[in-house]
Amino acid sequence: MSQSSHIKDRFLSHRLITNDLIGKIKTEHFDYKPTPTSMSAHELVVHMLTSFYHLASAAAKQRPKTLHDKDDDKNLPLLAQRYTDESVKLIESLSEERLDEFVDLSDSMGINVPARTLIDMAIDHEINHKGNLFVYVREMGHEKLPMFVKK
Repeated sequence: MSQSSHIKDRFLSHRLITNDLIGKIKTEHFDYKPTPTSMSAHELVVHMLTSFYHLASAAAKQRPKTLHDKDDDKNLPLLAQRYTDESVKLIESLSEERLDEFVDLSDSMGINVPARTLIDMAIDHEINHKGNLFVYVREMGHEKLPMFVKK
């Protein structure tokens, strides 16, 4: 199995659960925050989707496309699928050589790391916020929630 296939499988094992959780968020809960300083449910979802996509774009040395505007982000499951599909395309584009090349994000994040490390960081970022999303969705009243990963 190629490294990009392994990375794609690891990403999807988490993203598919994220997408399941996103599907449970009703429009009337978009503004839900567990604490006053938290992101709203809507903000958290958009942050998760766009952050991974932008980091994967940087790893692939591509400029991220605009995948949605304010009118598009009312249908969170559709938005999640769009960002998932585009993120998978980026991961699949990563050759073994590209994964070893450094990505200079000194200006924006203060790091200069191999593309594979950047993708690992993006997955870890998603895992962290997926934990937050579990709390949000449970607080919205959902009791039947998926497992942490999907194989």
